[in-house]
Amino acid sequence: MKVLNVIGLMSGALDASALRQKSISNNIANVDTANYRAAKVVFEELLQKEINSTFTGTRTNAKHIAIGAEGGIPSARLKQETSVFKNSGNGVDIDFEMSQLSQNAIWYQSLTYGINEEFNLIKNAIRGRG
Repeated sequence: MKVLNVIGLMSGALDASALRQKSISNNIANVDTANYRAAKVVFEELLQKEINSTFTGTRTNAKHIAIGAEGGIPSARLKQETSVFKNSGNGVDIDFEMSQLSQNAIWYQSLTYGINEEFNLIKNAIRGRG
């Protein structure tokens, strides 16, 4: 059961990373658009808030009594930035966006590697090999 929770968490992180990739690409594409405000993906903050909340039990049957608060892995959200860097009202810092793009690519590759390893563990457990 713990492995499935890890995979669910990594899946949510992959979704956030994919949304972050789209957001960063959109910010870069609009670097010269007047009055455009950069968008930022918020996931890690929401996840940390969930982790710090009270314990929640997992129900395997609808007739079981719920333990703790109902919830799950939060989904990523877009947040509009308020900073303005140019006289045109544009809020995109191209250097920052390019560094975020590189960081997100590394993060995505790490997550996919981690999920593959979790599935390999499951396959090995099913096959009965250590």
